[in-house]
Amino acid sequence: MMTKQLNLQFQNEVNSYLEEDFLALAENSAARNFLQKFFTQKNSSSDHLQSLILKGEEASGKTHLLHIFAEKFAAEFLIKEEIFTKNLADFFQPNRFYILEDFHQIADEEALLHLFNSLREAGAFLLLSARNSDKKFKLKDLNSRLKNIPTVTIENPSKEALEALLMNRFARRQIRPSKSLIKSILSEVGGSYAALNERMKREFV
Repeated sequence: MMTKQLNLQFQNEVNSYLEEDFLALAENSAARNFLQKFFTQKNSSSDHLQSLILKGEEASGKTHLLHIFAEKFAAEFLIKEEIFTKNLADFFQPNRFYILEDFHQIADEEALLHLFNSLREAGAFLLLSARNSDKKFKLKDLNSRLKNIPTVTIENPSKEALEALLMNRFARRQIRPSKSLIKSILSEVGGSYAALNERMKREFV
């Protein structure tokens, strides 16, 4: 089988995801704790967790959380939309952290498998993120590799969590909403992070 190469650009802009703006909830507690342990690893040859998958629904805070840790631990984001042409075996640095978001959307399975192989050979760390799904790829080797990667999940929100997120969004804009407005918005969004996010976009237009 011919080895494909990957061309990945990097994203270093993390200042729009401030740690003080991230709301710690019971739903994201396990993810926060697991990521802290993952990023404090020092040596991929002796540590047990070279890769980790972070799952969560749309707008659950995955990207915000990843940017917080990326800034703390100098992790680099891989941009999945780029054409895969670079030799990652030479590119990845030992014991460095890399992040690949929404990996389940990548159509080139051979390239994704090559990424895993290159990362392992280089002795680097990789954190993957995806929405909650049980997507299966066509390549058996790729599915087998992913099956062996530990997964941590940001849980779906409770009503209390949605209310806390809603109040946080208003507080960041120094707005004190009425109880009736809060009740109205919560009744609209049901139990969805994404619905709340879309509703708040309309609120602040």
